[in-house]
This record gives sequence, structure tokens and C-alpha cells, in this order.
Amino acid sequence: MNNSGYDQKNEQGAALVMTLLFMAALGLLSAALVFTVQAEMQSSTSFKYSQQAFHVANAGVQKSVEWFVDSYTPHLPAADYDGTTLPVQYSGSSALLAGQTGSSSSYPEAAVVTSFSGALRNQSLQADAKNSGTYAVNATLLKYTPTTFIDLATLIPYPSAMERWQINSTGYWGSVAKPLGISQITAMIENSGNALFDRALWGINSVTLGGTVVIDSYDPALGPYGGSNIGNMGAIGSNGSVSANGNISVMGDLAFGPAGSYTHTGNATVSGDIIQLSTPHYFPPVPAFGVGTTNYTVNNHGSLTLNPGSYGSITIQGTLQLHPGTYYIDQMTEGAQGTLEILNEPGTTTIFVKSALNLSGQGVVNQGGDPTKLTLIYSGTSEFDMVGGSGFYGEVYAPNATIKLVGNSQFYGAFIGKTVTDGGTPNIHFNEGCLKQNLIQRPFRLITWSQSSY
Repeated sequence: MNNSGYDQKNEQGAALVMTLLFMAALGLLSAALVFTVQAEMQSSTSFKYSQQAFHVANAGVQKSVEWFVDSYTPHLPAADYDGTTLPVQYSGSSALLAGQTGSSSSYPEAAVVTSFSGALRNQSLQADAKNSGTYAVNATLLKYTPTTFIDLATLIPYPSAMERWQINSTGYWGSVAKPLGISQITAMIENSGNALFDRALWGINSVTLGGTVVIDSYDPALGPYGGSNIGNMGAIGSNGSVSANGNISVMGDLAFGPAGSYTHTGNATVSGDIIQLSTPHYFPPVPAFGVGTTNYTVNNHGSLTLNPGSYGSITIQGTLQLHPGTYYIDQMTEGAQGTLEILNEPGTTTIFVKSALNLSGQGVVNQGGDPTKLTLIYSGTSEFDMVGGSGFYGEVYAPNATIKLVGNSQFYGAFIGKTVTDGGTPNIHFNEGCLKQNLIQRPFRLITWSQSSY
């Protein structure tokens, strides 16, 4: 019996089934490919929008830094804040400058709130009619440290604060109501300062020490110098060379200049590191200042009290008392029995001396005992001799002159001169509080940031 016709029909039916199955599979693959392409396109579009939103949010961060640098001054007094909390509290709420919808500012100055909101609330960035974004920023105060900065134009200290702010910038690509992409950046910014008086001794050109000298430090927050309050931050430095000849004990680091050297003989020791600077340390010039024409002489055993102001020549044979404030004096000379006394009253005292300065009599009495409250600034070039007396507490800045510390005296604070030398057996105790006051200000800068995009 012949079955060839039957087999051929069966084979044709199987081929049709296989073809239909193949077409179905191909249809499924095509559909899957279409969906995959669509998903990839959506993902790519979403990524594009989120990246555009990120750049908008980043613009908010950069504008925030710019606002803090150009338009913001830390609030005083510090007592308005509760700095023991994180974030810092004002009137029972976190200190906040608000630029985001739904947030309200909690800050002690209305003008600052208005300025921040005007610069950083829902600010639009637009490339063209179809490409635009908006950023909105909140700033939260995380840290507040009262301090004083030095105005480099005048060298007069002024009260301020070092602060750390958390910046929350949200970027919207498209409209805020119906954004195509959202990105959030959390950043930290802070201002800071470098201490002008950051070592016990700075001799810009050189430091030369001989005899028996101890240079150490103490922390005024722990009480007066002595006992357990003796530290190893009595650093010295020079942009030139340092020479120590004798029983010199430096309890701290020693730095010398790029082209300088450190030489020592006898029992000179340095407890910290000995460092050669890669670049010279910067010291601001003393700005030009005017002085008065009225001269005073304080006779032996006599006394005189002056208020802040401008004066000519002052000769001290007795006791000269000064109220806190700023003084501009042409010449100041202290005789053998003379004493300069800074009254223990609220405020700081800055004394500018122009032509000649000599305090080699009975020294200077700073009744408050806080070196950061008394600053002597000498713009002249003649040698400036200084006796510690019962104990000098202050900061001395004489970048054009030689400072000579003489006698068997105790000096508490910091000293900067063109050159620094000693005569006798003075001891220098660096006040670690100098590192926190009278700072050269550094503006707000970005220190950390993190990103979230949607």
C-alpha cells in the first residue's frame, strides 16, 4: 500500500505549525525588544532630566557659597544662640535660613532673612523656552564659635564668629509643580581663620636666643600658668634662620625659612619637630596711620590716665594707665621707674606706635591677665626693648624692627618682629588662646557634599 501522499500532507502540516510557532516567538521577541527600547529610552530620559536637575541644584550650592561670602556677616551677640545643641538653636528652634517652599526662617536678623530669601528662594535658570530649571535652598547653622578677626586694612580686631552651615539645595528640571527631574544636594560650608600670633616667637628675618631661656605654653581655659598647666606648644619660627646658643629649651616646634638654617650650641633642645618651610610665612604690613600732636610726660611717682585717641610723644617715668580702646601714638618711652598699666575693664586694647617704642622700665601691667586683650603694634624700624616686669601679658607685632626681650622676666603671649633676640634670662609662655583670637579671616568655603537624584 502506498502512503507517500499521506506522509507529505503530514509534513506540510508540521511545517505550518512550526512556522506559526516561529512567527509567534518572533512576535514576542519583537514586542520584548520594543518594550526594552522604550524602557531604555525612558531610563535615559529620566537620567538626562535628573542630571539636568543635579546641575540646577549644584548652581544653588554655588550661589549659596557666593551669598555667604559677599552678603553675610555672622550674628552677634553669641548669647542669642544656644550653641550646645546640634543644630544651633535660636528661640527654641534650629537656626535656619529658609528658601524652600514650606520652610520658615528662624534667624535673629530680619534683613538677613530677606536677603537670603531674595537670592535663594525658587531661583530660575533658563536656557530657552523648553529648557529651564529652578533651585531652592535652606541653610541650617550647625556650629557657632565666637572669635575676633583682624581687619588687614587697619590691623584692628573686630568681634565675629566662625560658623558651619548645612546647605540643602533642591534642583527641579522643568516646573516646580510638575518637575521632570529632581536632585538634592546636601553640602557643608564654613568660614575659618588663621591666627596671626600662632607661635610664641616669630622673627621674620631671624631669631637669635642665648643664655638661659624656656619657651613653653599654657591654656588660659585651664587657669593661670604653672603646675599641670604647662604645655608644649611654645613654637618658634623664622622665614630666615634660627640660632639657639646656651641653655635654650623650646617646648614646641621650630621652623626656619626656605633659604635659612637652624644652628645650636650648648644645651639647646627642641621638643617638637624641626621644620624647614617650603615657602615664607606671610606677615601683613602695618597700615599707615596718623598720630596726634599732644605730648605727655608722667613724672616719677606720678600717674596719668588716658582715654583712647591720638597722641604725640609719651614719656613714662611714673605710672600711665590706659582705658581699653585703640591708641595712635608717635613715640612711647618708658623710664627706669616707669610702668604702663592697662586697666581691667571690658574690651580690648590696641596700641599703635609709629616712630619709637621702648618699654624697658618696669614693663607693662595688663590687669586682666589675658594676652589676647592687649596688642602692641609698632611700625618703626628702631630696636624695641621690652622688660616683662612682674609679667607681661600681650601680643606684640613689630614687623620692621628688632624685638629684644630683656631681664629675668616672664612674658605671656606672642611676639612677632623683623628679628627677635633676647638679653638676660627671659621665659616666654605662649598663650594657646592666641590661636583662637585675632585671626586672619578665611571666607566661607565648601568642605563636603552629597547628592540624591530622582
